[in-house]
Amino acid sequence: MTINKIVLFVSSAFGAGYIKHMPGTFGGLVGILLWVLFVPDMCAFQFLSLITISVVSILFSSWAEKIYGKKDDQRIVIDEVAGSWFAVAFLPKTFIFLFLGFLLFRVFDISKFWFIKNLQNVKGGLGVTIDDVVAGVFANVMLRFVLLVWSLLILQFLNI
Repeated sequence: MTINKIVLFVSSAFGAGYIKHMPGTFGGLVGILLWVLFVPDMCAFQFLSLITISVVSILFSSWAEKIYGKKDDQRIVIDEVAGSWFAVAFLPKTFIFLFLGFLLFRVFDISKFWFIKNLQNVKGGLGVTIDDVVAGVFANVMLRFVLLVWSLLILQFLNI
């Protein structure tokens, strides 16, 4: 296996980027699956995992762009893996949080609202990755807000 094939395999999230329709969505799903299977609930390990996936995404996206000869080719979805990890980091690994984290991440990633769209102008793998990481952070913050409101409603209901 050549180096280029390894780069394309990793940058496509093990082939998910080659799915014809919605490759980014499938890349995000691969990310959620990898998070559930391989990232333990320990905060320190999650922090190190976020740093690692960010570095891997930046490097492999940059190399893949050179191979494809195109900026942010749709087959490059390792950035969606990174973004989905940020969306669910430090939250309970329950179906509802994983599902909502994935869903909110995709909404923020696809809509590219506010300044997220401008982040794509950054050159190389950093530009490919940073907008997805920020979309994941926004999703995570939104989930934390929902969790806070839900907790306050429960406390109010229980009259505590």
